[in-house]
Amino acid sequence: MPFRLSAAALLTSIANPVAAVTIIGNLAGAPDPGLPAGFVPVIGLDAPMAAGITNIFAGPTVITAAGSSAGRAAPAGTPNGGVYQSVGPDSLSTFDFTNFTGRGQVLAGFSLYWGSIDSYNSLDFRRADGSLVRTITGLDMPQWNGNQAAAITNRRVTFGLDVQDRIEKVGFRSSSPAFEFDNIGVTIGAVPEPASWAMLITGFGVVGALLRRRRTSSAIA
Repeated sequence: MPFRLSAAALLTSIANPVAAVTIIGNLAGAPDPGLPAGFVPVIGLDAPMAAGITNIFAGPTVITAAGSSAGRAAPAGTPNGGVYQSVGPDSLSTFDFTNFTGRGQVLAGFSLYWGSIDSYNSLDFRRADGSLVRTITGLDMPQWNGNQAAAITNRRVTFGLDVQDRIEKVGFRSSSPAFEFDNIGVTIGAVPEPASWAMLITGFGVVGALLRRRRTSSAIA
């Protein structure tokens, strides 16, 4: 009986996989509470990005600058002169981590300081080929009214990413002014090799064979 329960639990876990992108941290800011333990800072817009990361943007309203102006505001608590990025309508800013993670590895975690959260801010998690895994919007946050000073709308948001989905790109867009962010950190993880999958499938076959053998033995007895 214990063996049968273990097999059933295993099959259940396969039928109900963990979500590809999950929010694992959501802390009030103003100022930024900082990266979670284990995350490596890779994009602080006051300094060069970590080697291997590229920022590809299109459209007229991607701005990397300090201060606030019409249509954009520095994330609450940003020091005077602190640089951040703002993405407005008809624009897209994508960070490509493919050459940063290296062969056989992908993003396993992603964390950012998200300023003045609006319902129309969107964060796209994509594979290296550009295929979409999941989109997170301001509606997924506790509050999304765009308040530029409140802690509840200026937050350190951290995501856990399933390495099976091989996420290598993260894109920022907003249908109205604007999506402001800074201080990005990541973790990376290894993608299971094909041999690992073969062993896993073989293991399932052995489990099935043992269950059938046990049932046959019970029937004879």
